Amino acid sequence: MLNHALACEPDLFVDLVKRVYRGKNEPARRPSQRDEDYATQAWWVLHEWVGFPGRRDDGTLDSEVMRNWVVAARLQLSDSDRADIGDEVIGQAFAHSPSGDDDIWPAEPVRELLEAIGSRDMENGLVIGRINSRGVTWRGVYDGGEQERTLAASYRSGSNSTKAAWPRTSRVLREIAESYERDAKREDLRAELDADQI
Repeated sequence: MLNHALACEPDLFVDLVKRVYRGKNEPARRPSQRDEDYATQAWWVLHEWVGFPGRRDDGTLDSEVMRNWVVAARLQLSDSDRADIGDEVIGQAFAHSPSGDDDIWPAEPVRELLEAIGSRDMENGLVIGRINSRGVTWRGVYDGGEQERTLAASYRSGSNSTKAAWPRTSRVLREIAESYERDAKREDLRAELDADQI
């Protein structure tokens, strides 16, 4: 119910963002215990949200509802001096959006939105959200970074395929690929160190 409400009601989303994040020019203050508790709960709701604006019950995306939601949320966030962080959190929400008709993530309506808005904060949020959505991984002791190399190759392929029509999306996918390539090197090193110790 909460996932559905967030995907349909930008006012609820904005209220949660306002509880967690201070306005860009808002002076620091010492919050009450009650405000801290609200902020903590709001943070968990925002970061555990597995839906996205415009999500239909079958998991597909309604592009018109998505656009209207984003416009409404961004206007309210701008009015409350939280445009930058708001765009980042919106981007994180779209990390759960489906792949497009061409089997490249994210779906075409999300790509169009990234191009139209041109917000680097939203793009950063999308990168952060997508990487964090992977969750816990399992591997053999000596496997190294093979999982991460496979993911990096997939995102790099998507980046190459979207370069002409959706350059901002292409950059997002390239950044995700580069992150997984760094992770692969780290896992390779860890496997080598483990092998040396045995």
